[in-house]
Amino acid sequence: MLTVYTESEEETLNLGIKIGENIFYPSLIALIGELGSGKTTLVRGIARGMGIKARVKSPSFIIINEYPGVIPLYHFDLYRLNDPQEINSLGYEEYFYKKGGVVVIEWADKILEFLPSDYLEIRLKVEDLERRKLILLSRGDKKYSKLIEKLRENTKRGKIDVNTGNGNIPS
Repeated sequence: MLTVYTESEEETLNLGIKIGENIFYPSLIALIGELGSGKTTLVRGIARGMGIKARVKSPSFIIINEYPGVIPLYHFDLYRLNDPQEINSLGYEEYFYKKGGVVVIEWADKILEFLPSDYLEIRLKVEDLERRKLILLSRGDKKYSKLIEKLRENTKRGKIDVNTGNGNIPS
């Protein structure tokens, strides 16, 4: 587990970049947090860290956006999902188990029972106008623990170091 505090949208974006630079594939990242907690900003950073050039936006009305790259990113936004069973009509199994890219799910708490056994959970909480608390947890067999440890190396007292040049996490 790693707890990180960000003080601005830029710092949340930077944390996402660091995750994207170090993410392996296939992988799944489950984002859980209230409205305005920085979920989409974090996804933008993950995409940037993965080298994806496309503009990432919230897929609230489409539910799934696909961003091509060396490793593709599949961005789910389940805000408008009323019943967890609705995920079945989206063909989620194809994304979760077969496509081989990085899946990031906003509002993942709506479908916890459908998630694979292994994933990275990120809980986002609004502390005040700019400050966010992000808790990163490795779920399942702990294969996400190495990513969390790399991120831990680049934090200072629970705050991501945004002054590291290109944003790489030390190996």
